Amino acid sequence: MDVLDLLQREHHGVARAGTIIAIAGRTEMLRLVRVGRLDRVCHGWYASPGAFPPARLAVAAGGALSCVSALATEGIWVPDTREIHIRVNGHTRRNPRTSCLKECANPGRVLPTPRSVDPLGTALATAAGCVTDEELVAICDSLLYRKKCDRDDLEHWLKDCRRSVRELIDWTDGRAESGTESLARFRLARRGFKVRPQVGISGVGHVDLLIGRRLVIEVDSVSYHTDVPAYNEDRRRDLILAGLGFIVVRLTYEHVMYGWDTVLPNILAITQRRDHLRDPRGFARR
Repeated sequence: MDVLDLLQREHHGVARAGTIIAIAGRTEMLRLVRVGRLDRVCHGWYASPGAFPPARLAVAAGGALSCVSALATEGIWVPDTREIHIRVNGHTRRNPRTSCLKECANPGRVLPTPRSVDPLGTALATAAGCVTDEELVAICDSLLYRKKCDRDDLEHWLKDCRRSVRELIDWTDGRAESGTESLARFRLARRGFKVRPQVGISGVGHVDLLIGRRLVIEVDSVSYHTDVPAYNEDRRRDLILAGLGFIVVRLTYEHVMYGWDTVLPNILAITQRRDHLRDPRGFARR
């Protein structure tokens, strides 16, 4: 494999000189620099032409891409942010051109930055000090859902965090298919609801959340349910669920992220009437 291809695949296109030398040798590294195929980012660090821009910015600032920005590179759900989150190693060089950077700190002692992008464990521990409790639970759910780790890994990665953070692991569930679903589940569970995720219903498939016997909460995300076929399929499922006797509440991304104050009272109105406890006709769990 070409040196630059390997650098891009394994290091997001940005690596220490020692790493490149270990891969290709000093002579080849110097040749690549000479012909313009490697660019010096800062002392001891080089980047390929196709380097991931946030990783390059993080290294130029004396740190590594970390926190939610590093997690996002692995396809993990993270809350929206316009900032690039970096973890610094104590030798940060602030630059006016990098004002979009947000410096985050990992718990415990300051760790070195051997790579341009932090590994998942370091990124998660760093994010624990940067995001809200519900966002951290949603991130952990995403890690579990995507098989990036198991519960033991979460406990190990967060072992240096404060106790209240470690206790959030008990609230995680790897069945959630989206961050908004995780947020809704966590909020409802903290209100005392017994919420079951991804329950199978005959003729419909799996629903996002089930409260009681028949209150179905379907949570749309930005990435899904917006194209015409998905929209039509969602309405087909809703129609069947209604025919089976279920109460269906469909929440949009905006409902969860910006309008929860209008969502919760309506769910409470349903549950206070105990409508969710009645047996739906034809209910059958797969």
